[in-house]
Amino acid sequence: MRLFTVGPVMMYPEILEKSGEQLPYFRTSEFSEMMLESESMVKELMGAAKDSKVAFLTASGTGAMEASVAGFFTSDDRLLVIVGGGFGKRFSEICDVRGIEHDDVVLPFGKRLDASDLEPFGGREYAGMLVNIDETSTGQLYDVRILSEFCRRKGMYLVVDAISSFLADPLDMDADGIDAVIVSSQKALSLAPGLSLVVMSRRIHDERLMKVDSHLYYLDLKHHLKDQERGQTPFTPAVGTLIELNRMLHMVCDMGLEAKIARTAELAAYFRKGAKEMGLRIPGYPLSNAVTPVLFDGDAYDVFEKLRNEHGITVTPSGGDLRGRLLRVGHIGNLSEEDYDALFEALRKVLPARS
Repeated sequence: MRLFTVGPVMMYPEILEKSGEQLPYFRTSEFSEMMLESESMVKELMGAAKDSKVAFLTASGTGAMEASVAGFFTSDDRLLVIVGGGFGKRFSEICDVRGIEHDDVVLPFGKRLDASDLEPFGGREYAGMLVNIDETSTGQLYDVRILSEFCRRKGMYLVVDAISSFLADPLDMDADGIDAVIVSSQKALSLAPGLSLVVMSRRIHDERLMKVDSHLYYLDLKHHLKDQERGQTPFTPAVGTLIELNRMLHMVCDMGLEAKIARTAELAAYFRKGAKEMGLRIPGYPLSNAVTPVLFDGDAYDVFEKLRNEHGITVTPSGGDLRGRLLRVGHIGNLSEEDYDALFEALRKVLPARS
Protein backbone atom coordinates (compact mmCIF):
# COMPACT_ATOMS: atom_id res chain seq x y z
CA MET A 1 0.00 0.00 0.00
CA ARG A 2 1.25 3.44 -0.94
CA LEU A 3 -0.57 6.58 0.19
CA PHE A 4 -0.09 9.81 -1.72
CA THR A 5 -2.97 11.33 0.22
CA VAL A 6 -2.92 14.50 2.28
CA GLY A 7 -4.01 12.79 5.47
CA PRO A 8 -3.61 10.21 6.80
CA VAL A 9 -0.18 9.83 5.22
CA MET A 10 2.54 7.19 5.13
CA MET A 11 3.91 7.07 8.68
CA TYR A 12 7.57 6.79 9.70
CA PRO A 13 8.85 3.56 11.28
CA GLU A 14 9.89 5.42 14.44
CA ILE A 15 6.28 6.53 14.91
CA LEU A 16 4.78 3.16 14.03
CA GLU A 17 7.05 1.62 16.64
CA LYS A 18 5.70 4.05 19.23
CA SER A 19 2.11 3.35 18.21
CA GLY A 20 2.54 -0.33 19.07
CA GLU A 21 3.52 0.31 22.69
CA GLN A 22 1.26 -0.05 25.72
CA LEU A 23 -0.24 3.33 26.59
CA PRO A 24 0.74 4.73 29.99
CA TYR A 25 -1.48 6.40 32.55
CA PHE A 26 -1.32 10.09 31.74
CA ARG A 27 -2.03 11.94 34.99
CA THR A 28 1.63 11.75 35.93
CA SER A 29 4.58 14.11 36.19
CA GLU A 30 6.32 12.28 33.33
CA PHE A 31 3.43 12.87 30.95
CA SER A 32 3.20 16.52 32.03
CA GLU A 33 6.90 17.05 31.36
CA MET A 34 6.46 15.55 27.88
CA MET A 35 3.52 17.86 27.13
CA LEU A 36 5.41 20.96 28.25
CA GLU A 37 8.37 19.88 26.12
CA SER A 38 6.09 19.39 23.10
CA GLU A 39 4.63 22.85 23.63
CA SER A 40 8.10 24.38 23.61
CA MET A 41 9.09 22.56 20.41
CA VAL A 42 5.85 23.54 18.64
CA LYS A 43 6.49 27.21 19.42
CA GLU A 44 10.04 26.94 18.14
CA LEU A 45 9.03 25.27 14.86
CA MET A 46 6.20 27.74 14.29
CA GLY A 47 8.16 30.89 15.04
CA ALA A 48 5.78 31.70 17.87
CA ALA A 49 6.78 34.04 20.66
CA LYS A 50 7.71 32.54 24.02
CA ASP A 51 4.62 34.06 25.65
CA SER A 52 2.29 32.47 23.07
CA LYS A 53 -0.09 29.72 24.16
CA VAL A 54 -0.71 26.20 22.83
CA ALA A 55 -3.90 24.18 23.28
CA PHE A 56 -3.84 20.44 22.53
CA LEU A 57 -7.28 19.19 21.45
CA THR A 58 -8.37 15.61 20.95
CA ALA A 59 -10.35 16.54 17.84
CA SER A 60 -10.01 16.73 14.09
CA GLY A 61 -8.90 19.94 12.44
CA THR A 62 -12.51 20.97 12.04
CA GLY A 63 -12.92 20.79 15.82
CA ALA A 64 -9.97 23.14 16.22
CA MET A 65 -11.41 25.46 13.57
CA GLU A 66 -14.71 25.64 15.46
CA ALA A 67 -12.96 26.05 18.83
CA SER A 68 -10.98 28.97 17.41
CA VAL A 69 -13.94 30.77 15.86
CA ALA A 70 -16.02 30.29 19.02
CA GLY A 71 -13.15 31.16 21.33
CA PHE A 72 -12.04 34.36 19.64
CA PHE A 73 -15.20 35.87 18.16
CA THR A 74 -18.86 36.51 18.99
CA SER A 75 -22.09 37.37 17.19
CA ASP A 76 -21.20 41.04 17.74
CA ASP A 77 -18.25 40.65 15.35
CA ARG A 78 -17.98 40.57 11.59
CA LEU A 79 -15.33 38.40 9.93
CA LEU A 80 -13.71 38.19 6.52
CA VAL A 81 -13.30 34.63 5.23
CA ILE A 82 -11.13 33.52 2.31
CA VAL A 83 -13.19 30.93 0.43
CA GLY A 84 -11.15 29.34 -2.33
CA GLY A 85 -12.39 25.80 -1.86
CA GLY A 86 -14.07 23.34 0.45
CA PHE A 87 -12.09 24.20 3.58
CA GLY A 88 -12.56 27.93 3.24
CA LYS A 89 -16.25 27.19 2.87
CA ARG A 90 -16.06 25.20 6.11
CA PHE A 91 -14.87 28.30 7.99
CA SER A 92 -17.80 30.18 6.46
CA GLU A 93 -20.24 27.47 7.57
CA ILE A 94 -18.85 27.52 11.12
CA CYS A 95 -19.53 31.25 11.22
CA ASP A 96 -23.10 30.60 10.10
CA VAL A 97 -23.63 28.05 12.88
CA ARG A 98 -22.18 30.47 15.43
CA GLY A 99 -24.35 33.34 14.22
CA ILE A 100 -21.32 35.43 13.26
CA GLU A 101 -21.76 37.75 10.30
CA HIS A 102 -19.10 37.42 7.65
CA ASP A 103 -18.13 38.45 4.16
CA ASP A 104 -16.50 35.84 1.92
CA VAL A 105 -13.67 36.50 -0.52
CA VAL A 106 -14.79 33.90 -3.06
CA LEU A 107 -12.14 32.63 -5.44
CA PRO A 108 -13.41 30.52 -8.35
CA PHE A 109 -11.38 27.39 -9.02
CA GLY A 110 -8.17 28.32 -10.82
CA LYS A 111 -8.13 31.93 -9.61
CA ARG A 112 -5.02 32.86 -7.62
CA LEU A 113 -5.44 35.14 -4.63
CA ASP A 114 -3.91 38.59 -5.00
CA ALA A 115 -4.24 41.90 -3.20
CA SER A 116 -6.92 43.17 -5.59
CA ASP A 117 -9.30 40.46 -4.31
CA LEU A 118 -9.29 42.16 -0.91
CA GLU A 119 -9.83 45.71 -2.18
CA PRO A 120 -13.66 45.51 -2.31
CA PHE A 121 -13.64 44.79 1.44
CA GLY A 122 -11.28 47.57 2.44
CA GLY A 123 -14.07 49.95 3.43
CA ARG A 124 -15.74 47.67 5.98
CA GLU A 125 -14.77 46.98 9.58
CA TYR A 126 -13.88 43.40 10.55
CA ALA A 127 -12.78 41.84 13.80
CA GLY A 128 -10.71 39.21 12.06
CA MET A 129 -9.85 37.15 9.01
CA LEU A 130 -10.15 33.37 8.69
CA VAL A 131 -8.05 31.58 6.07
CA ASN A 132 -6.85 28.08 5.19
CA ILE A 133 -3.37 29.18 4.13
CA ASP A 134 -3.06 26.06 1.97
CA GLU A 135 -6.55 25.44 0.60
CA THR A 136 -6.19 21.67 0.64
CA SER A 137 -9.08 21.04 -1.73
CA THR A 138 -7.22 22.82 -4.55
CA GLY A 139 -3.59 22.91 -3.35
CA GLN A 140 -3.36 26.68 -3.65
CA LEU A 141 -0.94 28.29 -1.19
CA TYR A 142 -2.02 31.83 -0.39
CA ASP A 143 0.52 34.62 0.08
CA VAL A 144 0.38 35.24 3.83
CA ARG A 145 2.06 38.63 3.39
CA ILE A 146 -0.91 39.92 1.38
CA LEU A 147 -3.30 38.76 4.07
CA SER A 148 -1.28 39.91 7.07
CA GLU A 149 -0.70 43.34 5.58
CA PHE A 150 -4.44 43.77 5.03
CA CYS A 151 -5.11 42.69 8.62
CA ARG A 152 -2.40 44.94 10.06
CA ARG A 153 -3.74 47.94 8.15
CA LYS A 154 -7.27 47.36 9.43
CA GLY A 155 -6.42 46.21 12.95
CA MET A 156 -7.84 42.71 12.39
CA TYR A 157 -6.87 39.42 13.99
CA LEU A 158 -5.47 36.87 11.54
CA VAL A 159 -6.48 33.25 12.22
CA VAL A 160 -4.72 30.73 9.96
CA ASP A 161 -5.55 27.10 9.35
CA ALA A 162 -2.11 25.68 8.53
CA ILE A 163 -3.27 22.09 8.85
CA SER A 164 -1.77 21.05 5.50
CA SER A 165 0.96 23.68 5.38
CA PHE A 166 2.74 23.33 8.73
CA LEU A 167 6.16 21.67 8.23
CA ALA A 168 5.57 21.59 4.46
CA ASP A 169 5.78 25.33 3.68
CA PRO A 170 7.62 28.17 5.42
CA LEU A 171 5.52 29.65 8.22
CA ASP A 172 6.67 32.13 10.85
CA MET A 173 3.83 33.06 13.13
CA ASP A 174 5.48 36.09 14.70
CA ALA A 175 7.12 37.50 11.56
CA ASP A 176 4.01 36.90 9.46
CA GLY A 177 1.74 38.71 11.94
CA ILE A 178 -0.46 35.67 12.60
CA ASP A 179 -2.55 35.67 15.77
CA ALA A 180 -3.61 32.02 15.80
CA VAL A 181 -2.50 28.91 13.90
CA ILE A 182 -4.42 25.63 13.67
CA VAL A 183 -2.53 22.37 13.11
CA SER A 184 -3.60 18.71 12.93
CA SER A 185 -1.73 15.47 13.45
CA GLN A 186 -2.39 13.58 10.22
CA LYS A 187 -0.68 15.91 7.73
CA ALA A 188 3.05 16.70 7.62
CA LEU A 189 3.36 15.65 11.27
CA SER A 190 2.60 12.19 9.85
CA LEU A 191 0.68 10.88 12.86
CA ALA A 192 -2.69 9.23 13.31
CA PRO A 193 -5.71 11.54 12.92
CA GLY A 194 -7.57 12.92 15.92
CA LEU A 195 -5.19 15.43 17.49
CA SER A 196 -5.20 19.17 16.75
CA LEU A 197 -3.35 22.17 18.13
CA VAL A 198 -4.27 25.83 18.36
CA VAL A 199 -1.29 28.13 18.84
CA MET A 200 -2.26 31.67 19.77
CA SER A 201 -0.43 34.93 20.27
CA ARG A 202 -0.52 36.71 23.60
CA ARG A 203 -2.47 39.46 21.85
CA ILE A 204 -5.42 37.32 20.77
CA HIS A 205 -5.28 35.40 24.04
CA ASP A 206 -5.53 38.50 26.21
CA GLU A 207 -7.76 40.66 24.04
CA ARG A 208 -10.17 38.04 22.74
CA LEU A 209 -10.00 34.56 24.25
CA MET A 210 -10.07 35.69 27.88
CA LYS A 211 -12.96 38.08 27.19
CA VAL A 212 -15.16 35.84 25.01
CA ASP A 213 -17.66 33.29 26.31
CA SER A 214 -17.34 30.53 23.72
CA HIS A 215 -20.46 28.68 24.93
CA LEU A 216 -18.42 25.53 24.44
CA TYR A 217 -17.56 22.84 26.96
CA TYR A 218 -15.33 20.14 25.50
CA LEU A 219 -13.65 22.51 23.03
CA ASP A 220 -13.31 25.52 25.34
CA LEU A 221 -9.76 26.73 24.69
CA LYS A 222 -9.56 28.48 28.05
CA HIS A 223 -9.99 25.17 29.88
CA HIS A 224 -7.31 23.53 27.77
CA LEU A 225 -4.84 26.34 28.31
CA LYS A 226 -5.39 26.33 32.06
CA ASP A 227 -4.58 22.63 32.27
CA GLN A 228 -1.66 22.96 29.85
CA GLU A 229 0.04 25.23 32.37
CA ARG A 230 0.86 21.99 34.21
CA GLY A 231 1.20 19.87 31.08
CA GLN A 232 -2.24 18.30 31.22
CA THR A 233 -5.61 18.42 29.44
CA PRO A 234 -9.07 18.87 30.99
CA PHE A 235 -10.32 15.55 29.58
CA THR A 236 -8.79 12.24 28.56
CA PRO A 237 -6.59 13.09 25.57
CA ALA A 238 -5.35 11.02 22.65
CA VAL A 239 -2.53 9.69 24.83
CA GLY A 240 -0.85 7.59 22.16
CA THR A 241 -0.93 10.33 19.53
CA LEU A 242 0.51 12.86 21.99
CA ILE A 243 3.40 10.47 22.65
CA GLU A 244 3.88 10.06 18.89
CA LEU A 245 3.74 13.86 18.52
CA ASN A 246 6.56 14.33 20.98
CA ARG A 247 8.69 11.78 19.10
CA MET A 248 7.98 13.43 15.75
CA LEU A 249 8.76 16.92 17.06
CA HIS A 250 12.12 15.64 18.26
CA MET A 251 12.75 14.12 14.82
CA VAL A 252 11.93 17.39 13.06
CA CYS A 253 14.03 19.46 15.48
CA ASP A 254 16.96 17.06 15.02
CA MET A 255 16.60 17.25 11.23
CA GLY A 256 16.09 21.01 11.23
CA LEU A 257 12.98 22.84 10.12
CA GLU A 258 14.54 24.19 6.94
CA ALA A 259 15.74 20.72 5.96
CA LYS A 260 12.30 19.24 6.65
CA ILE A 261 10.58 21.80 4.42
CA ALA A 262 13.28 21.50 1.76
CA ARG A 263 12.82 17.72 1.60
CA THR A 264 9.08 18.12 1.08
CA ALA A 265 9.76 20.71 -1.63
CA GLU A 266 12.16 18.27 -3.34
CA LEU A 267 9.50 15.58 -3.49
CA ALA A 268 6.92 18.05 -4.81
CA ALA A 269 9.33 19.22 -7.53
CA TYR A 270 10.20 15.63 -8.46
CA PHE A 271 6.56 14.70 -8.95
CA ARG A 272 5.64 17.91 -10.79
CA LYS A 273 8.53 17.53 -13.22
CA GLY A 274 7.61 13.90 -13.95
CA ALA A 275 3.91 14.72 -14.24
CA LYS A 276 4.56 17.43 -16.80
CA GLU A 277 6.82 15.09 -18.77
CA MET A 278 3.87 12.68 -18.91
CA GLY A 279 1.65 15.45 -20.27
CA LEU A 280 -0.40 15.84 -17.09
CA ARG A 281 -1.80 19.28 -16.38
CA ILE A 282 -1.16 21.17 -13.16
CA PRO A 283 -2.93 24.47 -12.31
CA GLY A 284 -0.86 27.63 -12.58
CA TYR A 285 -1.64 29.20 -9.21
CA PRO A 286 0.93 29.07 -6.37
CA LEU A 287 1.09 25.57 -4.90
CA SER A 288 1.85 24.29 -1.44
CA ASN A 289 4.72 21.85 -1.14
CA ALA A 290 2.26 19.53 0.57
CA VAL A 291 0.15 18.61 -2.45
CA THR A 292 -0.05 18.84 -6.24
CA PRO A 293 -3.44 19.08 -7.95
CA VAL A 294 -3.65 17.31 -11.31
CA LEU A 295 -6.35 18.21 -13.84
CA PHE A 296 -8.37 15.69 -15.85
CA ASP A 297 -11.16 15.87 -18.42
CA GLY A 298 -13.99 14.42 -16.39
CA ASP A 299 -12.52 11.04 -15.47
CA ALA A 300 -10.39 11.90 -12.44
CA TYR A 301 -12.35 9.64 -10.11
CA ASP A 302 -12.02 6.71 -12.52
CA VAL A 303 -8.24 7.17 -12.45
CA PHE A 304 -8.33 7.29 -8.65
CA GLU A 305 -10.23 3.99 -8.48
CA LYS A 306 -7.98 2.21 -10.99
CA LEU A 307 -4.82 3.30 -9.18
CA ARG A 308 -6.21 2.04 -5.89
CA ASN A 309 -7.88 -1.17 -7.06
CA GLU A 310 -5.34 -2.30 -9.66
CA HIS A 311 -2.05 -0.98 -8.24
CA GLY A 312 -2.51 -0.49 -4.49
CA ILE A 313 -1.83 3.23 -4.82
CA THR A 314 -4.09 5.85 -3.27
CA VAL A 315 -4.06 9.48 -4.30
CA THR A 316 -6.55 12.03 -2.99
CA PRO A 317 -9.83 12.31 -4.91
CA SER A 318 -11.97 15.43 -5.00
CA GLY A 319 -15.65 15.89 -4.33
CA GLY A 320 -18.44 18.08 -5.62
CA ASP A 321 -17.85 19.88 -8.90
CA LEU A 322 -14.19 18.82 -8.93
CA ARG A 323 -14.87 15.08 -8.60
CA GLY A 324 -14.19 14.33 -12.24
CA ARG A 325 -11.69 17.13 -12.81
CA LEU A 326 -9.11 16.97 -10.05
CA LEU A 327 -6.88 14.49 -8.27
CA ARG A 328 -4.43 15.60 -5.60
CA VAL A 329 -1.06 13.94 -5.04
CA GLY A 330 0.49 14.45 -1.61
CA HIS A 331 4.15 15.01 -0.77
CA ILE A 332 3.97 14.70 3.01
CA GLY A 333 4.71 11.67 5.13
CA ASN A 334 7.25 8.90 4.64
CA LEU A 335 7.66 9.07 0.86
CA SER A 336 10.64 8.88 -1.49
CA GLU A 337 11.43 9.38 -5.16
CA GLU A 338 11.11 5.62 -5.60
CA ASP A 339 7.50 5.84 -4.45
CA TYR A 340 6.79 8.47 -7.12
CA ASP A 341 8.47 6.30 -9.74
CA ALA A 342 5.99 3.57 -8.81
CA LEU A 343 3.15 6.09 -9.13
CA PHE A 344 4.36 7.17 -12.57
CA GLU A 345 4.56 3.54 -13.69
CA ALA A 346 0.99 2.92 -12.51
CA LEU A 347 -0.25 6.09 -14.19
CA ARG A 348 1.28 5.00 -17.51
CA LYS A 349 -0.72 1.79 -17.29
CA VAL A 350 -3.93 3.53 -16.26
CA LEU A 351 -3.91 6.57 -18.54
CA PRO A 352 -3.85 4.80 -21.93
CA ALA A 353 -7.07 3.02 -20.96
CA ARG A 354 -8.77 6.39 -20.84
CA SER A 355 -8.66 6.96 -24.58
